[in-house]
Amino acid sequence: MTETEAETPAGAYGGRIKLSGLVAMLAWDVGLPLAAYYLARVTGQTAFWSLMAATIVAGLRVVWGAWRHKRIDAFSAFMMTLFALGMVLSAVTGDARWLLVKGCVVTAIAGLVFLGSAALKRPLTLTVGKRLAAKDPESLAELEQGWRESAEFRAGFIQLALLWGFGLVLESILRLVIIYTTSIDVSVAASAAIQILAYAVMIWITIREVKAMRALAEQWIE
Repeated sequence: MTETEAETPAGAYGGRIKLSGLVAMLAWDVGLPLAAYYLARVTGQTAFWSLMAATIVAGLRVVWGAWRHKRIDAFSAFMMTLFALGMVLSAVTGDARWLLVKGCVVTAIAGLVFLGSAALKRPLTLTVGKRLAAKDPESLAELEQGWRESAEFRAGFIQLALLWGFGLVLESILRLVIIYTTSIDVSVAASAAIQILAYAVMIWITIREVKAMRALAEQWIE
């Protein structure tokens, strides 16, 4: 371990990145598909086609994100593949409940990907951080510098990847139980509530940890 790795606090890197971006990501990734579902229901669509509308909106969100950042990373491509496969299977089976199940499967696999990225020491949380810093080249460079120089910085992102991994897997299991024990409309609302709550808790913990690291960095600079 170099002297830089031993002394530089993790919060010394990327201090200008706005943590509020995590909340915006939650609103777009969860709120938008949910709004599409209930809008379709209000206009008289069946549960199946309402869920199909929500799935299409969620898929378009993934495509838009890839276009916005001018690249498709491995995780985005994986997510788009799952959306496409889920829509095909849903159209073949005509089962509205399958669309909700597919969402749980996507979430569970995403959680496993987070866990795998932590195990491989290539945490997806760092990828999320880079996306939040995409419009600020200097902050993006700081994140990359922190990953190279600070063992504490790397450990922090790996721990957050473990948090999101276990959180997403647990949330998907709870939603799956609800889907098969309640009606479709109740399942959609309850499933969304669990998802929003889980994301809110994980975002709160993430922001709290990042702020704590930044506070330590400020003390170190002083």
